[in-house]
Amino acid sequence: MPQPITRHFLSMGEGQQVHYRRAGHGPPLIIMHPSPNSSASMTAAITAFSDLFTCIALDTPGYGLSDDIVADATELWGYADALARVLDKLGISKTFVYGAATGAQIGIQFARKYPTRVEALLLDANGDFGGEAGQHIATGYFQDITPVRDGTHLLKMWDMCRHLAVYFPWQSSLKADRLNNDVPPPEFIQHYVNDYLYAGPGYKKAYYEAMVVETWENTSQVTVPTSVVRNAASPLLPHTDALIAKGLPENFTILPCTPATRFQVQIDHIKQHLAAANLSAPPPAPADHDAGLNKVQNFYIPARGGQLRVRGALDGTQRPLLALHDPAGSSRLVEPIVAPYIGTRPVLALDLPGNGESDNVIDPANITSAAYAEIVIEALKNAGIADVDIIGRYSGGPIAMEMSFQAPALVRHLVLAGVGIYEGDEQKSLLAHYTPSIAPQWDGSHLVRAWAIMRDQNLFWPWFNRTKAGILWTENAIDVAMIHLRVMEMLKIGDQYQKAYAAMWTYPMRERLPRLKAPALFAVPTWEAIYAKNADCAALAPHASVADLSPKMADWHNVLTPFFAAP
Repeated sequence: MPQPITRHFLSMGEGQQVHYRRAGHGPPLIIMHPSPNSSASMTAAITAFSDLFTCIALDTPGYGLSDDIVADATELWGYADALARVLDKLGISKTFVYGAATGAQIGIQFARKYPTRVEALLLDANGDFGGEAGQHIATGYFQDITPVRDGTHLLKMWDMCRHLAVYFPWQSSLKADRLNNDVPPPEFIQHYVNDYLYAGPGYKKAYYEAMVVETWENTSQVTVPTSVVRNAASPLLPHTDALIAKGLPENFTILPCTPATRFQVQIDHIKQHLAAANLSAPPPAPADHDAGLNKVQNFYIPARGGQLRVRGALDGTQRPLLALHDPAGSSRLVEPIVAPYIGTRPVLALDLPGNGESDNVIDPANITSAAYAEIVIEALKNAGIADVDIIGRYSGGPIAMEMSFQAPALVRHLVLAGVGIYEGDEQKSLLAHYTPSIAPQWDGSHLVRAWAIMRDQNLFWPWFNRTKAGILWTENAIDVAMIHLRVMEMLKIGDQYQKAYAAMWTYPMRERLPRLKAPALFAVPTWEAIYAKNADCAALAPHASVADLSPKMADWHNVLTPFFAAP
């Protein structure tokens, strides 16, 4: 039976973390992914092996959600050392290792440097890239994907990811390099683009070094029991055959397979080693974060059978402070609000269900502020948090209000940063025009739309009112790094953002505000169009006050701290 997969962060010291997925029982099996993916791409492998092993699938340092803890990437030796550190932190002295593509090359280097820590090595999607073949692959393979003002770096990523299914190497146009494959659906390509977005412009760090060391000369130096998958449908088959043809030592076993039998042949083979291995199951997963660091760290809180990602710090003696983001955002967008409080009070910036790195545990047929509130309340209860002050940004405001109605003893103070009453023609216009579909398209055109939406949100209100009347007068309105981050989060949630925004536009604010019992501060920077709605909302709520906020979130604490100190 497939084992449930949970996600974890492993503290590596000084606030650095490695992210991983874990499932199953029995002796440990470390699973490592291709570049520039993450452990999410190894779900099929985790599922296949979890009946025999405790599978621990790592996000390679610098990829997925793992911090880059490798100073020197040369020939991947730094990644081998990082894996040794990870095993030490997990309490694993010896393990089975499975690697695909870049993960296979890291596994090879680890087995060469730390052979006594490897029970057996399983290599998938690897071969011999030596000589002219390697040069042909590497030339032009790695493109600059640094974010640019017009968003065309997104189309560059789309082209790269789409053509991985058309040519190998992807940048080729030679008939000899054409692949006999179906082009995957746009949704699959978008997942690959998301991996590039998370890895960023440094995505080639391990990727390039893996190509450098993927040679017969390097692979044949492995002395531990090793299997090599020969997948008849793999685009790497010629390179795998080149590796095999040069002859491998007796400790190597070749495993012919098809895509359908790929994992089963490896399972059948590795069972031979299990009885003699005498490896015990690894200890339980350690805590996601370190106490006493006074730094933002990642951790997960369980809720509704899934996990919600939090960025924050749990040190401090005062009441915890929770920040909730906007409809297409994540904890990263509200983290600057809570950061000044680190060390004095526990702070949590939460990814709402379906956003950022939180599981999508909300009912897609019931995406409302009240439904979000129920899940967040459950998560706080699971985290042992009895009361909080809440900062709700845009749609986070109605969610915070609903939390105060559903759990009055939980919510002590509310900061409603950018809430408004939307009615009549304004509401109809927002529902009709604010959230066009960003569903992946075969030509990547949805990426252009997503960039344009997030760019214009800081230029006009509403963003689709591109007239003089809609101009927002603000400094640094076109902040490329911030637009890029917001587009990343938008693409992560996809078209569910339409329902998340609709929950905000249709929230019965006029009816709900008079019911507020917790002290509420209605606050927003003066440049924002929603500033005009602040006083209207405050006038309807008891125990309400109004404040102007700095354009910089990091300075909001100057206004918020006195409010939180009030009874």
